[in-house]
Order: sequence, then C-alpha cells, then structure tokens
Amino acid sequence: MMKRLASTTLTLLLAALGGGLFALAGLPAAWLMGAMTAVAGGALGGLTLRLPSPLGTAAFVLLGISMGAGVTPDTLHQMASWPLSMALLAGSVAACLYACSAWLERVHRWDPATARYAAVPGALGAVLVLAAESRADLPRVALAQSLRLFVLVAAMPWLLDLVSSPPGLPPRPALSDPAGALPELALLVGASALAGLLFQRLRVPGGVLLGAMLGSALLHGSGLVDHRLPNWLLNAGFVVTGALIGSRFAGVTLASLRAALRPSLESVALALVLSSAFAWAGAWMLGLPFGQLWLAYAPGGVEAMTIVAFVLGLDTAFVGTHHVVRFAGLGFLARWWQPRRG
Repeated sequence: MMKRLASTTLTLLLAALGGGLFALAGLPAAWLMGAMTAVAGGALGGLTLRLPSPLGTAAFVLLGISMGAGVTPDTLHQMASWPLSMALLAGSVAACLYACSAWLERVHRWDPATARYAAVPGALGAVLVLAAESRADLPRVALAQSLRLFVLVAAMPWLLDLVSSPPGLPPRPALSDPAGALPELALLVGASALAGLLFQRLRVPGGVLLGAMLGSALLHGSGLVDHRLPNWLLNAGFVVTGALIGSRFAGVTLASLRAALRPSLESVALALVLSSAFAWAGAWMLGLPFGQLWLAYAPGGVEAMTIVAFVLGLDTAFVGTHHVVRFAGLGFLARWWQPRRG
C-alpha cells in the first residue's frame, strides 16, 4: 500500500514539475505536454510510476465539465456538415490504415499481423485484444501504439499553431460569489460525473470524458448552471491526463524503444500527412477550420485528441464525436481485416 502511494505521489510530482516547466517556457498545451514528457522520461529511466484509475476518471470528469460549458449554438449549426465530414473521415482512416501497414510491412519487414495492428489508429485496449488472437507481436504493437499517441499529443499543438493559429482556451473569470455558487457547482459536478460513469458503463469510447461533457453541455444549455472551473483545476486535469499517457512507457526498455522508434515515427508522419490532406479537402468543401478537421481525423485516441482540441480552443464536440465514430468503425474493420493464427 505504501509503495503504491509513493509511486503515485512521485508520478504526480514529476508530472506537475514537467507541466510547470513547459508553462514557464511558454510552450503550447504546456501542462498536458510537460506532464506527459516528464512521466514518459521517468518511466523509461526505470522509475516505478503509476496512477490509480479513479484519479484518471476524476480528471476526465473535470475536463469534460469544462468542455461542455463551451458548447455553443454554433456547434449545433455545424452538425449539418457532419455527414460529409464523416465520409471524409472514413476515407482518411482507410488511407492511413493501408499506407501505414504497408510501410511497416514492406519497408521495415514487420510481419503482416504486427504491421496491421500497429497501424490501427487509437483504441489500444481493443487493438491488443484482437491482436492477441492473431500472430502479431503484442509488445511491439503496444509500443508502436503508445509512441503514436505520445507523438500526436506532443506534435499536434505545434503543427496547428504553425498552420492555423488556433484560438486557445479563453480567459476564465473567477466566480463572483463562490459560496453562493456551491449548490450549482455540486449539481454540475454530480450530474456530469453520473453521465460520464453511465457512458463508461455503456462502453462508449472515451465514455467518462464525453459523458461528462454532454451532461455539462445540457446543464449549461438549459440555463440551470453557468459556471466555469478555475484554471488551476483545469491544469490539474491536464497534468493527470499527461501522466496517464506518459505512464504507458512503464516497463519499456531502451533497446525495444530504439528498435520501434524509427518505424513508428515514420508511420505517424505518413498518417499525419494523409489525414491533413483529407482535412484540407474538408476545410475547402465545408468551410470548417482546418485544425478542427485535422484533429478529428488524426489517428489518436478519443480522450487525447478531444483534450488537445479543448486546449487549443477548437470544437470538442465535433472532434470527440468523430473519434467515437472512427473507433466504432475500426471495431468492425479490424475484426474483418485481422489475420488469424495459422
């Protein structure tokens, strides 16, 4: 028990230190990226780092609440463009799957099963379950998936800042009467948490985050509440999320990292180029922000890409919904596509 508490404390301290240093340096998505980088470095250095699941759940609820508070009527107006955008998403996923798996198989001589599952964008848990039924090299698939998520979270804020200058999080005014706001805040947190846990129970991808976002959006949209969580609480949520991503590298040896690094980075770069092409097409046809579409089509996880969209001030409902649809479609495709044991 004491060892677990010590490793959790060390993880949080390391994540907060990394986030604080990135924030002082003025880097984009500083608290998320800094925490992720610091924890990943510590894990690769042999430190015993872990976070209990309830802590991650609490962070996703807090971030979901803030995302829901930012859902605007413009989000509803944009829904008319979602069907065409989903069609472009399907094309992007198919192109990335084929190109990345072919690259890993033909250029780096990975076996077909490992190449295919390493190329599936996001959904690490589901991918590993399916890969276990095939001839795939599970440790290599897990490492390739973790590297892709790490690179996407680290790279997307920089890339989008270069090509589209996303607005970023708006200023969040302090509550004028914190004591008087407690009943509404309790309603907001309680209802959002229940919605998140319900979505998780229903096995919706990214259920806690998206359920909390929906619960918060309904409460704010109905006028029952009108509150924004303070920046320090949001930053705590980013730190925990970054630590969760970074802790994926626990137990990874430097030798296995070196072996998988170049193929994985090349695969991610190829997927980013292809998804950006579909995002440019969508921006031209639909009149939507390029950055919003690129994040929606990027081959990352539901929670990670939705949180990056939130940090950058982009439409989280749009991005999150696209990644849920992508996840569901990949579930059917991966089962049809998987090479079975011989």
